[in-house]
Amino acid sequence: MQAPLASRPVIHGQVGKVEILPLRGAMGAEIRGMDLRRLDDEAFGVLYRAYLDHLLVLVREQELSDADLLALARRFGTIEMPPVTAEHVAHCRDMPGITVVSNVKVDGAPIGELGDGEVIWHSDYSFREITAGMRVLHAIELPPEGQGANTEFCNTYAAYDALPDGLKRRVHGMTIKHDTAYDTNRNLRRGAQEVADVRLSPGPSHPIVYTHPETGCNALFLGRRPKHYVNGLSLEQSETLLDGLWGHTVQPRFRIAHEWRLGDVVLWDNRCTLHRRGAFNPGGRRVMHAAQVQGQKPAEAPDALGRPPHPRAHLFDDHG
Repeated sequence: MQAPLASRPVIHGQVGKVEILPLRGAMGAEIRGMDLRRLDDEAFGVLYRAYLDHLLVLVREQELSDADLLALARRFGTIEMPPVTAEHVAHCRDMPGITVVSNVKVDGAPIGELGDGEVIWHSDYSFREITAGMRVLHAIELPPEGQGANTEFCNTYAAYDALPDGLKRRVHGMTIKHDTAYDTNRNLRRGAQEVADVRLSPGPSHPIVYTHPETGCNALFLGRRPKHYVNGLSLEQSETLLDGLWGHTVQPRFRIAHEWRLGDVVLWDNRCTLHRRGAFNPGGRRVMHAAQVQGQKPAEAPDALGRPPHPRAHLFDDHG
């Protein structure tokens, strides 16, 4: 992940000195001096403010049990229960609300989801009417350094703000149908039917421009690329517009890459970000535990076109 900028110290009576270090580049802040197992209301307020201000928060060297991880997530909202699949049903029975993200197998059976293959750009649960809010990921076990398994994040506030004026005006009021048949590994979901014509595929429609319900700022809300459709357009027009929006949004200038260390906790706002993971060496064990919080049904404000940009639509560099 990008190096931090100058720190902004915050003093708390119960937890001592906490530093918020905005990261250079597209998004994110590192918080130092915070124990996520012991957050009083004041400290949590600082964490939550950093989450809204910087889209993503990194806290290193955390020793969290699954119960600790769920307790942290519940401070952000209602837990989104993971779908019970064969890949992680056993663990879910032990601690409902926790998802295991892992390539490890025991007796030939995976202990978690997503394996060691590529995970494409996406926003969690965009295929539901109520999409995801905060997601938190805790690094339990990692492959040796240099074997990959890093995670990239993309700032969709900044991508929206940087749209050419004509395209920005065009996409206001438009919606995308978010396909439910395929997952983020591009595999057909259990019980789903093959999609031949994306205009007929099942899925909720969400606005392309999402006015964040807490910050009041606009972000692009694209979900995932495969099998999606811009309502009201021909197939050719829809594909052309989606290709253009995605090509613009995932430019390197709007992205950061996080190089995981053991004990890292990263939490981010799915309402204004995308994330992905590249494939990595299957010989390296990777175990991450995650919890997900429900968001809202995406909506575009009536006055969205006149809304001011989010502060992190400005990409920080060495000069702030």
